[in-house]
Amino acid sequence: MNKFINYVFWPALAGLVFALVITQSPRYAELLPFIAPAPPAPQIQARSIPLSFNNAIQRVLPAVVTINLQQMLAESNNAENLNNSLSSLSDMLITDFDENNSLGSGVIVSPDGFLVTSYHIFVSPETGVVNFPETITATLNDGRTVNARPLLYDQTSDLALLKIDSPNITHISPYTENDQQIGDLVLAVGNPRNIGMSASLGIISAIYNDGDSTMLQTDAAINPGYSGGALIDIEGNLIGINSNILSESGGSEGIGFATHASMISRLMDYYLESGPGGYLGVSDVQYYSSNQGLLDFGRRDVVGLEVVSLVEDGPAERAGILPGDIITGFNQQKIGTLNNEDELFAAIESISSLGAGEIVEIEVFRNRGMIKIPVTLGIGEPFVLFSIQ
Repeated sequence: MNKFINYVFWPALAGLVFALVITQSPRYAELLPFIAPAPPAPQIQARSIPLSFNNAIQRVLPAVVTINLQQMLAESNNAENLNNSLSSLSDMLITDFDENNSLGSGVIVSPDGFLVTSYHIFVSPETGVVNFPETITATLNDGRTVNARPLLYDQTSDLALLKIDSPNITHISPYTENDQQIGDLVLAVGNPRNIGMSASLGIISAIYNDGDSTMLQTDAAINPGYSGGALIDIEGNLIGINSNILSESGGSEGIGFATHASMISRLMDYYLESGPGGYLGVSDVQYYSSNQGLLDFGRRDVVGLEVVSLVEDGPAERAGILPGDIITGFNQQKIGTLNNEDELFAAIESISSLGAGEIVEIEVFRNRGMIKIPVTLGIGEPFVLFSIQ
């Protein structure tokens, strides 16, 4: 009997008491506040991550273009001064560059042909001066190469707004929500070293926000040529424009940065609200004097600007103006009545004061006769730059 009590009864009774204490602990906690029940285990919400990011990449890839300019790659000699100031990040990204033989990238962000790329690819590494070459071209994903016109730049956000006039283009709208978090997966898409479009995978390493601007830091490889390309999330949303990398060797093992997509919308809104001027699409002209007209055609009234080249698929070319045409007037104003060459060019430039979409009647001399050609002006004036700062 004693063995039964010692080995069976007392252990069973102790187990019963323990179970009773556990099941009634919430009631004891109400009576004895210093006894707190164990907190519930945190619920981890699982998120499905795809095994392939092909769908995300294919969503943005048709809108990514190659900008035919030399790429500048940032050095890292100022990396020790890195702080949370967006302006200091931008200063580092656009002041210390090594020239590289690769090209830049860009992203078409509207069906009208607005295109964004990095501002710093236009900065001379020797002088630090912004320099837009006479001809900027963008190679589209389908292989076409078209002219691109600079409209606006913003040094602080390291963005430049360009415009292409080409049919059948694909765009991707900026994803302007600021819901990205450190640790989110991202992909950088661009044309590294002109070998063709490619993508790299990483995470958002840090987010810098100074109240007006946002920049994303990522460990996704941003190789030379990626600048101006797309930074997307795993759904394929355009969340940023690849800016540059701070690297000891110039390779992709450094710290990569991208300008947040909300800055794209701000840049475009500023440009559209500032009232872009009309764009004729005559890229190169030379003065044609009355003496030349007398010598070539026996006429002193052939005075104006001889068209040397046109923007491909621009307003003037679409209207039927040809290289070799001599523009002798527009909107009933004869160029020959102007007093000097400066007045002549000022008159032509005044077209930009007219709004996009307006019709200008251009008088040209062609085949020994005067003809009038109506031209519907496009959006923006080429090579006239403004900064939103």
